[in-house]
Amino acid sequence: MSSKLLRRARIVCVIVGILVICATNAARAQLIDQYLNTNIPGYNVEPGVTVTSRLRPEYDYPGIRLGDIVFQPELAEGVGFDSNAAGSQSPRSSSFLETLGTMKATSDWQSDSFTAGLTVDNDRYFELPRQSYTNWTGEVAGTHEFGRDVLSASYVHLNLNETPIDLDVPQVDTPIAYQVDDVRTSYNAKFNALGLQPGLELTSFRYQNGTVLGVPYQQTYRNRLVFTPSLTVSYELAPLRNLLFVISDSDAHYTDQPAGLATRNFNDKLVLGGIDYDTGGPIRLRALAGYELRNFSSSQYPTISSPVAEVSAIWTATGLTTVTGTVAHYIEDSASETTVGLTSTAVKLAVDHEYLRNVLLNGSAAFIANSYQQNQGNQSYLQLSVGVTWLINQYMRLAGRYDYSTRQSSVPNGGLGAGQTVGGNYSDNRFLLQLRIGL
Repeated sequence: MSSKLLRRARIVCVIVGILVICATNAARAQLIDQYLNTNIPGYNVEPGVTVTSRLRPEYDYPGIRLGDIVFQPELAEGVGFDSNAAGSQSPRSSSFLETLGTMKATSDWQSDSFTAGLTVDNDRYFELPRQSYTNWTGEVAGTHEFGRDVLSASYVHLNLNETPIDLDVPQVDTPIAYQVDDVRTSYNAKFNALGLQPGLELTSFRYQNGTVLGVPYQQTYRNRLVFTPSLTVSYELAPLRNLLFVISDSDAHYTDQPAGLATRNFNDKLVLGGIDYDTGGPIRLRALAGYELRNFSSSQYPTISSPVAEVSAIWTATGLTTVTGTVAHYIEDSASETTVGLTSTAVKLAVDHEYLRNVLLNGSAAFIANSYQQNQGNQSYLQLSVGVTWLINQYMRLAGRYDYSTRQSSVPNGGLGAGQTVGGNYSDNRFLLQLRIGL
């Protein structure tokens, strides 16, 4: 092994050791962000740079350098008040403490790349301790260049919780933990402007059981393995102007099938075409559209088929203000054993404004409507948010946020009875004041 590779191997070992005890956000992005990334960094108003992706060297965390690796640790402590922490029709309020710790490590190599991170998020509700929960995630990813071609691989683990305020969750008494493990690999072969990227993904879902309104609520039947080969074809018309074609074929195998119930195994085919187009002015358009077909092994479950689309427009109004609008429609899995899936439509609008170089304002609105298969009802969710972040210096940030959310369901009261697949109606007001410290 060469001295350069040996040094990299030692650094990777150090990273793994540090990440075991430290804590980056590994949450899965929207479909359009997965294929058409908007996070283009820049210092000013360069094409594609938004308020949130803009670099601010005088306020960005400097990081800790260890050889060719830069570590960015952050600890955040927040206090707040939630008017309906249990998401119930009879609101019960609680103050809460949110503790968030993250650690991200990124390589600084001329070719190749390595990134890793952990995050731990603990929410403690003082008046309703049973609603407290801890989420944690971890990820490792890397690339290796073969001339113009790039081999990519990643592993992500998510340890999350279903809570009573979520969509597509009945009125659970306490948060229910679930785990997701995702392994991906792909090879992007470049032929001048044309790119061919075959990929493989293996995802494992594991759920814990809980209770709903005092009744046992089984979730282990959702445990499954999903294997997805895919092919992505891209063509660069010009910088920040790309065409995209995606085809994938997923097979899901459920590993804890309850006795007496038909198997939920399915095959899911997805075809998408898209474009990422910077107009050369203040507007950038991104769009993916296609069709998805899900066939189940058991004839008891009807085939789900639907157009799928996600369209986003990014308007950099003044260089200091970014407006992002997104409309999406897609198929999702359901949390209820009485239905095998749902179609979801989402409309989102976000405004980010750089009031001062170190004072950032943001506001957003999101509306999501779920329609359940097998005539199991509908559900909608509305969230309005406003926030401000003060970048005090390179090491400290103070943030305040207010969220209003409301959920409306065609199945009142939720539960496990026939036709009761989701939680009931509720409204919630949530306030958070947070101090973040990073290096």
